[in-house]
This record gives sequence, C-alpha cells and structure tokens, in this order.
Amino acid sequence: GRACAIRLTPRGNSAVSDKKPLSHPSALLTHAIESDNGFQEWPCCHITSPPTMNAVYALGFNTIVAILFASTFLAIATFYPAYRRVMWFFAAYAVGALTPASELLVRFSDYPEIFIFTSFLTFLLSFCLTGVALAAFYQKPIPWAALALNLLAGLVLRAAIWDGPRNTQPYEFLYQLPFAIATATCATIVLGRLPRSREDTALGALFVIVSVQFLIKPFAAVALHSGNTAQAYAGSAYALFSQSTTGILLIATGLVLVLVVIQTMLREARQESEVDALSGVWNRRGFASRAEVEISRATATRSKIALLALDIDHFKQVNDTYGHNTGDKVIETVGRILNENCPAHAVIGRMGGEEFAVLLPNSNSAVAALLGEAIRANLICQLPNSEIPTRVTISAGVATAQPPCEISDLMRDADHALYAAKRGGRNRVVLADGTVSTLQRQIEHR
Repeated sequence: GRACAIRLTPRGNSAVSDKKPLSHPSALLTHAIESDNGFQEWPCCHITSPPTMNAVYALGFNTIVAILFASTFLAIATFYPAYRRVMWFFAAYAVGALTPASELLVRFSDYPEIFIFTSFLTFLLSFCLTGVALAAFYQKPIPWAALALNLLAGLVLRAAIWDGPRNTQPYEFLYQLPFAIATATCATIVLGRLPRSREDTALGALFVIVSVQFLIKPFAAVALHSGNTAQAYAGSAYALFSQSTTGILLIATGLVLVLVVIQTMLREARQESEVDALSGVWNRRGFASRAEVEISRATATRSKIALLALDIDHFKQVNDTYGHNTGDKVIETVGRILNENCPAHAVIGRMGGEEFAVLLPNSNSAVAALLGEAIRANLICQLPNSEIPTRVTISAGVATAQPPCEISDLMRDADHALYAAKRGGRNRVVLADGTVSTLQRQIEHR
C-alpha cells in the first residue's frame, strides 16, 4: 500500500550500488524503490530467454492451428448437411484450442490453478470427442462408455497427482497416461474399419504414433525439466519440445483427417451418381466401371467370368395397364431380388428401363444359369402381391468368357442369348449357344 517510484540513475550515481556486468540473459534487472530509508534494490523481472519465448510462440501457434481446423470442419458441416456428423470434429478441435490457451494463461494469470485444470480437462476431452467424431463419421457404434470412463478416470488421476512432485517418472507418466489411452482408442476406431482405404490406414497409424509419443513424453520431461511449477512450464525447454512435437503430430493428423473427410465425400458423391435410385443397384456407368475392374482381375488370375443379362417380360404392358407407379414397384422388387440372391462379389447393374445385368467373377455358364433360374423363380413366387396386382416374369441370357476380353463383347453374347429366350416364349434362361438351361428343360419335360 505504499507509493513508490522507479528512478533511472546515470552510471556512477551512488544511489544505486555498482553491479557486475550481466553474465546471462536471465540475470535479474534491478530497479530503485524510493522508501523512507532512501533507495533499495529489488528484483524486478527476468530478461526472457529464447526457450521461453519459443515455447510461448508454440502455444500460441497451436491455438491458432486448432481454431483453423475447427473452422474447416464447421464449414463442411454447415455447407454440406449430409455430413452434419463432421460437427463432432469441430467440437473436438474447438475444445482442443482451449488447451494451449489455458497453458498460456497459467503463466500470466493471477489464478493459475483454474487454468491448470482447464488445460488438462480440455486436452483430454478433445481426444475423447475425437473418438466420438471418428465413430460417428465412419458410422460405427460410438464407444460412449469407454470414452466417458477414460475421461472420468483421467480427471480422478489428475486430482490424485495434483500436488505431486513434478519432473519425476511416476508423476509425468500418470499425467500422460489418459492421453495415450484416448488416442489409442481413436486408432482402434480407425484401424477397425473394414474395408479400409490407404488414407484410413495413414490416419490410424498417426493416432498410434501420437499415443506412443505420450508414453515417451515422461522421459523427455525428466530429462529436459518441465519446471518446478505449472507456471514455470511455459518457460521450460520441455515445453518447447512438448508443444513442438505434439503440435507437429496433431497438425499432420488433422491434415490427414481433412483428406479422409473430403475423399469420403467425393467417393460417396460418385457412388450416388453411379447407383440407380429406383432399384438400388449400379446404373450403367457404375456397372461398366466395376465390370472392367473384375475383368482385369480375372485376366490376372486366368479365371473365367460369366454374364447374366435379364429383361422383365411385357414390362411396357404393365406400365400401360397399371400405371408407372406399379411399374416402379416392379423395378424395386427385381432390384431387391437381385441383391438378395446374387453372391457378394457379383456386379449388379440396371442397364436401362427393364434391363438388368449381373457379372459373376470366377464362374461358368452353369453357375450363371442356376442364378438366373433362382431369380426367375423368386420373382414368380413374390408377384402378384398387394402392391403389384399382376404376374410378372423375367427372361435371361447367359454368356461366358476367358479374359482378356471386352465387356461389350460379353454383353453382346448375353443379349443374343436373351433374345433367344424371348423368342422361345419368355420366362426362361437361355445359354449363349442357344440351349435352354437344364433346370428349365426339366420343368418343361414335367
């Protein structure tokens, strides 16, 4: 409560005793405080050393980077409503931006305890939210219990070591352990996805590296010294190491994460453009692109492929008699029957109107004909029904080839067999050589 004045005095003035030249940038400056007894010298401040300022810059930089990532995900979620689940990534980075900001405030605030707590809480919470975001983005079950338990256990653990001795292995290990577990959970979510793209694998690997890094940091904290107090942390060499390495890894993870999100959006947009909305199978373009891939694979493995061309009999008559709504129901029913009866590796497409095609890798004409009979029989059993009041049948043609071959040639041969089925009375499966399937001949013989 006493007034004081800082006075600068020229060299040689006896008011301030002579001092030796400063030998280190962190040496104390002094100032003269006017008091009843004259002038006394009191420590005033430290000259900021390069490691301190670098650590402060790293904290500020990490705050800005986290805000930029949060803004990116917010923009994606806002402008693309189909990807509102990306909002979880925004939440994770928005909370994460509070961590380096809190660590800065620990150093400069008069109430450091508050920001010591928020620094730990926001960092751990951001990783838990990242786990939620990854599960939501990949449309997998969100491990709420595991993430909540890790968050709660981490807070209890932090409280237990609150007044513990810093710069010791037990303290530093227990401090970093919840972060290692949270990032390991994120890695498990990503790497557990099947099928997994190369970008997904890279993202999962980065989370593994980040998790391992948290387990290495206790050794670095002891070796580099993290400061005797939380306030001294920002001025320590360890702070520079910790903020730099963690910042670099999390920036790399964020960039790969943005890449995964964007590529997923592009892949799903392309897939939507290649799927026939009515039947739920590939449209002509989607079928052709995937058929080329299967033919290339068959060429490499020297295996046969078969193609089944199908056409709904008298479809125009169904439309003219019962209306286009009933015709659409027929298309939906055929698409569902194809998806239910064709093997998982088959490529199914709607080629236009009432025409469908099924490419069967590593198959022969007998397998394709049997599948055609199953599709034909299922359609007869399911129609008519409450929505489609008429009997609907289907004709099919089968062609096979030993790659290398062109999909157009295979389609031409299958179409010729299909036309033969139409000429032969419809509601049958005919092979490329003009013969009716064995099962159909048995039915006709009976």
